[in-house]
This record gives sequence, structure tokens and C-alpha cells, in this order.
Amino acid sequence: MSDRILAEELLLLLHDPATGRLLGDANRLACGLAGTMLADLALTRRIAIDGDHVYADRYARTGDVDLDGFAERIATEPRNRKVKWWVQKTRSAKLRRRLLQRAVERGVLRHEEDRVLLVFPLNRYFPVRPDQREELRARLHSVLVGERAPDPRSVALLALVGAVRSDRRLFPGLPGGERRRRMKEIVADDRIGQAVHKVIQSVEAATAAAAAGAGAGSDGGS
Repeated sequence: MSDRILAEELLLLLHDPATGRLLGDANRLACGLAGTMLADLALTRRIAIDGDHVYADRYARTGDVDLDGFAERIATEPRNRKVKWWVQKTRSAKLRRRLLQRAVERGVLRHEEDRVLLVFPLNRYFPVRPDQREELRARLHSVLVGERAPDPRSVALLALVGAVRSDRRLFPGLPGGERRRRMKEIVADDRIGQAVHKVIQSVEAATAAAAAGAGAGSDGGS
């Protein structure tokens, strides 16, 4: 697998290198990060998805402490749960903070804390290497416009970007209709596997539910 897990790459893409602010909605990001964990486990065959249900071998290992911990939680759940249940169950500010901390510890993002009106804390996360962020964004753009053959990780990450509704900000040069059409075509490609399809569909459903409930209050800024 890549040196960075999908969650780190999603966080890298979704933080503005100039301002450190999140390019999107915190509720949607929480769903997307839960989805990245499932997608990474599916791509590394640490979990299997049969129909809508997730299965994990508690003895298999990826070597990554966060992914293996997530898979262990799935393996020890008393009932076999659906993908959507896991996305909704595990999306949280706690998971987001943990993965942001990981990205900082691993040198992907740099954390700065400001104060709004000298009182309220405002956390900003800047890419440590803006060139790496742009390289990743350009790679996804090349897949999106058909200049590069899709690979499973790029397609999964592109699909997750679309699921959390941040594709417009990352690919502003593409008209909305064309961008959505291309993303739909790419995500439907069997090369990313039916398991990741299920994850993306569940993230989209969970983000829609999160957006509907956003009026009741956010789970906190990044």
C-alpha cells in the first residue's frame, strides 16, 4: 500500500495550502474519513464486503496501527453490520481529530492554532509539502479527464472527494455537469471493486444525512 493511508491523502487534499482551512463541510468530512478507513481495508483485502455486510479476519494485519485497530473493531462486533452502519457508527469528531493528529505526526500537515476575537480557538492545518498536495491533486485530475489510466487508490480517493462534495473546489476548471458525469463513470468502473463501490455509496448516503442535520449544529471545526 501507499506510505500514506487514504485518510491522510483526503486530509491533505481538503486543507487549503494558503489558509489552512478545510475545503468543505466538517460533517461530510467525518463521514468521508470513516469511508477512507473502510476503503483502505477493502483495497488491502483486510476486510471483505459481501452484499452490504462487512466481514473482517481478526488475525490478518496490514501493519498500520489505525487500520488494524479499525479492522479489529469490525471483527469483534457481535453482529455482522452493513457498510452504511459502520460509516454512520464511526464518523465522529474524535476520529477526525485522531486522523488529523496522525497526519501532523507523520509530517503530512502542520497544525497552527489561532484565536477568533482573541477568545475562540481556530485550528488550521497546512500541507507541509504543498508540492506533494498539488502532485496528488494533479494525478486525480488526470484520472478524471482521462489522461491517466485509473488505479484503484486514485479512483477510491477521487470517489471519496466526490462523496464529500469537495470536487468543485479541487477541480474548478471542469464544468459541473462534465465533472459529475466523469466521476460517475470512473466510480462505476469495476477496477475499483464492488467492495469500494459499497463504501462510496454508504458515504454518500451518510453525508446526505449529515448535511440534512447540519442545521442542528456542526460537530466542530477542524
